[in-house]
Parts: sequence; structure tokens; C-alpha cells
Amino acid sequence: MAEASRFNLFVYGTLMSPSVFRAVLGKRLVTRKSEADGLHTFYARKAVLNGYKKVTPDNAYLYAVPDEQGRIRGYVIEALGNECLSALRKYEGRNYSRRKARVQTARGEIKAWVFVGNIKQMEHSFGYEFRDHFKQEILLDRKIEAALLGAEGTQRARGEPASRRAVRQLRGNKIRDLHRKHFEAGGISDYAIRHSLTDAPLPDFSRITDDPVARAMAPNYLTMVVRQVFFNVVEGHIRRDLRYELDRMSPGAAYHDRTVSSLVALRVLNTRPGLVNELTRRCLDDLSFARHHLVDFVERAVTDADAIYADAPIRQHYEFIRNHMGTGHTPLGAELEFSNIGHDVVRDPLGQGPRDSQFDGFVYFLDFALNVLTGKLGGHLDDHHLKFSSEPRRGFFEVAPGIVSVEANLSKPMTDDPWTLNQVIHEIRRFFGITPHSVHISMQVSGRRPARDRLLPLSIMKCLLAIAGDPAYDDTGHLIIRRLVGGEISEKHPHPHMLFSDIKRRHSTDSDSSYPFVRAPGIKKGRYVQQFKFLRLDPAVNYEPVVMALKGIQISLGPGSFLTGDQYLRSPIHRTCFDDLLAWGSNPTPLSVQDIEGFLGPVYQGLMAERKGKPAHSGAYIAWSINQLRQSLARFNEMAERPARPRTGKLEILNPKS
Repeated sequence: MAEASRFNLFVYGTLMSPSVFRAVLGKRLVTRKSEADGLHTFYARKAVLNGYKKVTPDNAYLYAVPDEQGRIRGYVIEALGNECLSALRKYEGRNYSRRKARVQTARGEIKAWVFVGNIKQMEHSFGYEFRDHFKQEILLDRKIEAALLGAEGTQRARGEPASRRAVRQLRGNKIRDLHRKHFEAGGISDYAIRHSLTDAPLPDFSRITDDPVARAMAPNYLTMVVRQVFFNVVEGHIRRDLRYELDRMSPGAAYHDRTVSSLVALRVLNTRPGLVNELTRRCLDDLSFARHHLVDFVERAVTDADAIYADAPIRQHYEFIRNHMGTGHTPLGAELEFSNIGHDVVRDPLGQGPRDSQFDGFVYFLDFALNVLTGKLGGHLDDHHLKFSSEPRRGFFEVAPGIVSVEANLSKPMTDDPWTLNQVIHEIRRFFGITPHSVHISMQVSGRRPARDRLLPLSIMKCLLAIAGDPAYDDTGHLIIRRLVGGEISEKHPHPHMLFSDIKRRHSTDSDSSYPFVRAPGIKKGRYVQQFKFLRLDPAVNYEPVVMALKGIQISLGPGSFLTGDQYLRSPIHRTCFDDLLAWGSNPTPLSVQDIEGFLGPVYQGLMAERKGKPAHSGAYIAWSINQLRQSLARFNEMAERPARPRTGKLEILNPKS
């Protein structure tokens, strides 16, 4: 029988939640008739279904089953478009059957479809079955919320929603791990959830309240705490309210699922600095480092974040991103390093030399729970020895938005779109307001295990460094490549080595079997990733064409790691390249036409073969990227041809997309 063009629907379980309804159908659910337009927004009218009762034999979802004495209260939504039926069938799954029924409303009976329990199928289907990731999220979040209610009762006993939400923020890393392990292991017990969230005391800065240095720096750290909570809450609201749209923008389960929602949240906060700064100032004025606890600052920030979100043009930022996003084929990621004293923060781990007066190398990072609060963006401390440590130490503040777990060293690519990657890089840089140091751009290497010792031509390395290695004039007016001088990416002890590029195997799950991007025969679990580490994190650089260049070079030439101490010792070619590159970096000469064309040619060839021998981007976009790179190299040559002069600026690549 042909379906009607519109239908009525009775809902009684998870679909009564406006956020779930929107995530499943892409429609808003409202309880005021005046707010409904019957197209994008629908009125949820109170209704009763007679002759059924709700059961939950799996302790997860509600199923309507026949009962002569039963009745179920819910909502009836009228005149939904027929296109919603397929989404409903997919969401409800095989445990439900669609039935036509009469439901009672205040104005009379209405015929409506209702999804009731499929008795025969239910006999075989209880337990965890991950056909629908979103439904499992709903169930898990309910269990987590119940555990947080208990945790708040024992650790704060305030009994207020804002207090419970503050506890959630300070348990953010635990909650993210629960989600990850739940889907990897096929479920996680209520006992494990409860103890994960309640066993340890809430993080607090009580260890350092008598430390005079910590007291002096506390406002700086607390400002970072409050701003990070703003981000966490706003991003969570965006993900809740735009779940339907975000799911349809995702390149797939193999990618990090919060890239776009994080970008929207960063834009919301970065475009309203006055409001963000004022709310932060008020919080620090009203609360005291000496008299209050960390959770008090977090609770205040949670409430203020709601006010920021309520008045923000969320849809406008989302549409901007959606209208500018492109697609590619190569999975991409980035890691950003910040330090107010540059590379000295890892050269002097004991802080015996010049210190950063704002954060002292983030030595109090753990005391202010920034390892937890920045976790949604992959924030952690990196001293170039350990990514994770429970002991205080100094190092770079590093942000890696694709990180799934810092402790387990798990990550996913952020996007396959160079524009999106560039936007995320710069919005993160703007948000933290700490002196930017470097950015590492990573990309998945397709095919078999890459040749780790394959060397790029010296001229191509020079071109890449001329574009993104921070060419600038030193104090004497002499041009240098700042990433090559001063030991930022190269060292001589115990053996000469350089952090130009690094092939590594990356993993997305503890089992290493999920999302095996590289599927060539003979490859072990995990995936190979090339990480280019030579780039300066610079406000003036548009990394969009830079990413295109790196993709083209990696695809066409397949460079390996450069440079390990072992390569320097055993390979004369690598040794010569290292020495020549350092010499050029301290006294850069202009790049010849042959050098430039020898660089742009492989970039173009690689981009034209990105997707199984064919381009993954339009010819116009590839041509634009090549032209941007050519202009950048021309500007570098202008700098190199000038006589020594006082330092006046840096290289920049123009951004055509504002």
C-alpha cells in the first residue's frame, strides 16, 4: 500500500527528547504550538496510547507491548514528511515494529504510527548490539549521568545541576574513556562506570595554595581553566543541537567526530572576545584562589557558558563552515605547540634560566586539571620526552585535536579537507592566546609500509622551509630560516638529527583493529602516518596551500623520516643533506627557477593522483594552490635578494577565504 505524503507519529521513549528527535530526523521538537511551523519545527502534543505498557527487559530502551489494562503517555507529532520514515526505521531497528493506532489527545482521538516492541525479535536481541551508535550513546550517557549524580552527592553534596555539571567537566577524561571503551569492548558494566567516576577525589589545586609562585600565576591558570570550560560546554551544546547536521557532514567513523563542532565552538568564542573576557574577569573577581576550590571556578564557568551559547549565532557559524568546507581523500591531522619562551621550555626543564612569567612552562598544568579540561581538544604537556606523566614538569602546551586518548596514545585524523584543517589550526591559535611555536601536520600514508630512508631532494626541502619554516631577519638584519637555526628542530648530541619529517604507526583503538586505514597485504594493525614537523605556527601563514603541497610531495615522492641519528651515521647522502640544509638555513640564498619548478611539479603530479590515480580536488582548486605556493616562493626570493636590513616582518600566504 502506498504511503501517505505525511503521517502522524506517537513517541514515548528516547524520541521525546528534543535533542534525540533532532539528531534522528533533523527536525526541532517544541512544546509550544506557536513555535511550530510544520516544516522544520513540530509541535509535541501530549497524548495517551491505550492498551499498551512500557517494558525494558534489556534495562536500556522502552518497548511498548500489548496490555489490556495498560496505557502509555507520550507525544503525538502531526504531519511529519514521509521522508522521515526511513530514518525512523533505521533508528528503531529490528526490535520494533510499526503499527497504526489511535491515541488520545485533549482535543480528541488521532490516528498515528507508533513503533512498538517486536516480541519475536526481542526474544533474540537483548544485550548490546551496536547497529545504532547513537542509541548506545543515549543509554551510556544516562548511566554516566546517574553515576555523576552519586559522585556529586558524595564529593560536593550540593544537589544542584550546575554542581553536577562541574563534576562532569572534571571527570571529562574518564567519561571520554568510558565512551571509547564501551564501543570497543561491546559494553561496559554499571560497576565500572560508577567506580571510574567516584573512586578518586576531584582534582584540586590545594597542593600549591601556599606556593608563592603558584599564587602569583594562579590568575593566568584560572583564566585558562574558565575559558576552556566555556569551550567544553559550548561545544557540547552545539553537538547536542546540531547532531543531525554534524553527522551528515562527517567523512566517516574513521575520523575524529568532534572536528566541526569544535570549530564552530572556537569561532563562537573567538568572535566574542569582549563577552568572554568580561565573564572570565567577573569569575576571577568573585572567587578566590585562596578560599575556593577548583570545582567552584568550573561550576561558575559552566553557568556562564550557557549564557554565551544562548546568545550566540550558532547557525551562522555552522553555515559558514558548511559553505566553505571541501572534501579530499587523504586523512589529515595537526598538533600545535605553544610556549611563551619558545624552545627554551624544553632545554631548561628545571627552570633555572629565563622563565615564562605567565605559566612557568606549565609546571602547574596538572594542579589546575588542565590535562582533563583541555582533553576535548587533545591538550597535554609535551617536554619532548613523554606525552603523558602524572608528575609536574615543564614543557610545551600541545594541542592535538585528533587525539582520542593521551594516556593510551590513540588518535584519529581530523578531516580530509585542507581548508578545515587550516581553520582549526588558526582558531585554536587565537583561542589560547599563548605564544605559538610550531605546528606538525600529519597525513596518512597509503599503500604498503613506506620507505623510511627515502630522501627528498635538497631543493624541495628548501622550498618547503622557505614557505613555512619562518624565514625572517635576525637582529643584525640578516635573513635566516628560524626553524633551522638555534636548534629548534636539529641537535648534534648524542648524534646529529633533525625533526623535519617522521613516519610513525598510529592507532585509533586499544585493540588496534578498528579503522585499519591501510589495508595492503602484509601490513600489521594500525596505520602509517607521515608527520611534517618543520613548520612554524604563524598567524601570517595560510596552511591550506601548504597542506596541499605536503600532500602532493608525499604522494608523488614518498619521503620517509628525516633525520634520525642512525641515518646520519650510516648514510653519507643523508649526512650531506643535513649539513647543507643547516648551512643554507643560516644564510639562505634565492631559489632558482629550476628549484621552484622542481618543487611545484611533484606537488602537481601528486595532487593529480591522490584518489586512486585521479585528483581528489577540482582542477581550479589545485591550480589555486599551486599559484599560492608560487607567489609565496617569489616573496621569499625578494627577501633573500635584499641586502641585510633590520627585521621587518615575515613571509605570508594570502588567504582567499575569509
